[in-house]
Formats: sequence, C-alpha cells, structure tokens
Amino acid sequence: VVDHAVHPLPAIWPLVGFERARPYRSRPYTAVPASRLPPNQVVRLAEVVGTSFARREPQCRHLQPAKLLPDGLRDAVHIDPFGTSAFGPWSRESLLYWFVRLLVLTDPTSPRSTVAVNEEALSQSLAILDDTGDVIGGAINETMPPLVDPPSFRQGDPFLDAVLTFVEPVFTLLGAQDAESIKALSIAYPEFRGAHAAGEVGHHFMVARSDALGKEDAFELVAATAARYQAPGHVFMLIEATNQWTGAACEALGATRVHFAPFRANRTVRPSAAPLADIVTSLDGFLSGKDSGSMLYAIRLA
Repeated sequence: VVDHAVHPLPAIWPLVGFERARPYRSRPYTAVPASRLPPNQVVRLAEVVGTSFARREPQCRHLQPAKLLPDGLRDAVHIDPFGTSAFGPWSRESLLYWFVRLLVLTDPTSPRSTVAVNEEALSQSLAILDDTGDVIGGAINETMPPLVDPPSFRQGDPFLDAVLTFVEPVFTLLGAQDAESIKALSIAYPEFRGAHAAGEVGHHFMVARSDALGKEDAFELVAATAARYQAPGHVFMLIEATNQWTGAACEALGATRVHFAPFRANRTVRPSAAPLADIVTSLDGFLSGKDSGSMLYAIRLA
C-alpha cells in the first residue's frame, strides 16, 4: 500500500530487453498486423479481446452493467466499414466488444453516418491466428494521445453512449494514472517529453487471448507489439498492467515501473448486490474484487 502513485524512476532508462525475453516468446505462433485481416476477422479480433476482458480483466468482470437496455439501443443498428450490426446481447462481453470496435478500431469522433476506420490503430494492433485462420489472441494498440484537448466523441450514438457509460469508472482511474505517469516521465526524461509531443509513444492498450491460446504463447503479443513499435520510429511504449500476467510480461521485457493505481482505495461506484436499472454498480462499490491495482509500465524502445 505504500507504493501507490509514482515510483522512483531510474537515472538511466534501460532499453527494452528482447534478448532477455527471448526464452518466453512463442514458437508455434506469430502475431500479424490487424491491418492485414479481412473485415470479418477484424470483427473477430474485437470479439476475442472483448470476451477475454469481460471474463479476465479485474475491473471489467467486477463491474455490473445497468440492468436495463438503454433507450434507443434495442432497435438501433451500427454501420461502419466492418459491416452492419445490431448491439447483440446486453452483457459485459457485448459492451467490451463494442468498446474495441467503436473506440479503437474505428474513429469515435467521426459522424455516425460515415464512421471511419482508425487506420493507425489498425496498423499497430496485432492478432494471432490458429491453423484455420481464426483469431485466438489479440493486442489492441494505438499511439498515446496527448493529454490536452481530449477528443470530442460523436453525440447521439446509442452504441457509443452505452459503452462509455460502462467503462467510465475504469477510464477515470486509468486516465488519471496516465496523466500522472506522463507528467512524471516528461519531467524526468526530456526525450520522453519530446517523443510524446511528436506522437512517438505507443500505447499497448489491451492484450487478450481466447481459451484456444495458452498463456505461455500469449506473451508473443506483448513482445511483438514492442518490436512493431520500433519499426515506424516509436521511441517509447506505455502499458497499464491491470493483472499479474501482464505485469509479468512487462517485467520480462525489462520495463520500468512508473505508477501504481489501487483498485480498492476508494469506493467509486454505487454498491449493489444486484444490477440496478440504469447505473453501473459493483457488489461492494470498488472497481475490483482484487486487492491490487493497475501498474503503468514504460518501455524504452530506442
């Protein structure tokens, strides 16, 4: 509990440890850029990541969505370059699937009538496929956005409104963590400050697997993300590790611990034994049932 907030930062920031991590990388599987996938497989990537987060991520599996489907969502359809879809079941899995599709793989600031693909995020994100071509694991990546002038998401989109309502408590925690971490890194390392301003800091946003991909092979998604960020000239990579597995993956790559944000320091949602009509809750009012938190790691790539 004494290690909450910013950690002491090293005077010399070590480079990413690819050689150190080599024994843990996968031999059977290679990660491929999501930009090479056809539309149906991009949708499948969002499904795999969303389902995994709903079942495994400490906050997402603890939070309870509102009991009732929001007004306007039942008969609504969403149209983007990946297809035309109804929302589907009112569940954590559906909410997090749409989170990936709406907030990362497509541009949430574009008009609802002409939703655009987020080409940059698609080129940075990765997928692992099985022998049949099915997506069994994925890494959702983006360039770390600036702290000023947050994007203005489109209004009047029932899909996006439903997703943002569910993830708002998580966004609040991680957004504050990102802000404190970026400020600390910018003060300690002028080169980081310049890289962030130039759009050269990658954000390893979400990494997940289906049951068909073993934990021992899922590390390939983290290592391959760091390697892919090196190619276009990204200098640093940030990761919010909200579970022990992701933290261990960061440690294997020689990442620097920057900031710890606890899940159970304060009750941030309404406590309720059962879902309530129109508000996000949890059993005890905390963001997670685990007495741990999110550790933000930073990796120096060059």
